[in-house]
Amino acid sequence: MDMQDLGLWAMLAFWGSAISGIYLAVLWARKKSKKSPASREIIIQSLKQRVADGEISEETYQRRLKDL
Repeated sequence: MDMQDLGLWAMLAFWGSAISGIYLAVLWARKKSKKSPASREIIIQSLKQRVADGEISEETYQRRLKDL
């Protein structure tokens, strides 16, 4: 194995780790974006309050509960 082979393997290792790092960063970002900022209980409480205040109808409340 001479120096050219070593350089080739070093280059492949570098680009392989760079591409893998970008791929993992994209997966991590997708996972983070799917998470809701509020818990299910807080969302239900908020919906109940909005029905009580007349902001949304009972029909809308039921539909949104199903969507959770």
